[in-house]
Order: sequence, then C-alpha cells, then structure tokens
Amino acid sequence: MRYLFLYIGLLFFVCFDLKADKPLERDPFQPYYSVSCSEQTEQLLEQIQVWHFRGVMKQIDQNYQQIWLVSDNQWLAITDDAVPNVLFPWHVQSLLNDKIIWQADLPDYCHQTVSWTMPINE
Repeated sequence: MRYLFLYIGLLFFVCFDLKADKPLERDPFQPYYSVSCSEQTEQLLEQIQVWHFRGVMKQIDQNYQQIWLVSDNQWLAITDDAVPNVLFPWHVQSLLNDKIIWQADLPDYCHQTVSWTMPINE
C-alpha cells in the first residue's frame, strides 16, 4: 500500500513537472498583438461600409430617435444611440442633417480611433 502512494505521488510529480516545463503560449500580462493597427482599421471600415442609411424617426418633445440601417436585406434599428452588437465597437459620434459620423476605438496599443461618415441623402 505504501508503494502505491509512492507511485501515485511520483506520477503526479512527473505530470506537473512536465507541464511546468512547457512555455506559456500566451501570457495574460503581456498582450499578444497578432493584428496590426492598419489591419484592424481596414476590418472596421469594411464592417461599417456594408450598412446604408434608410431612415430616421424622431420625437423632439421626448428626445427619442431611431436610426434605420440596411445591409443585404438585413435591417438594423439604432435607438437613442444604443448601437447593437452587430456593429460593435462602432458608435454614433454625431447625427447631422446630411450625415452620420461613426467612430470606433482601436485597442489601447494603437492610440487612435477610426471615423466613418455615412451620407444620409443617397
């Protein structure tokens, strides 16, 4: 019985020792940047450019607005600047009479934002 515990203990030691020798694939305290800032900018612009403005509803007295976008027969409603997850990380920076200015923040290591102007009168 004593040898059984000894073998089990030795087995655990060998298993944990082998795993400790493996290098970490990704250290959570050292972020891994696999996508450059310019690639992320391109991806974000491609994401937003497939959407087209189709209409807006406003109630001035109640400060309510709803923006309607369409892409490939898929409709998207944005109510009171709450942008659905489909467009994350984009948000409405400003809604003007002739355009919507969208903005997305790149990761901290890029130190920049991306803007896109969507015309209202197409």
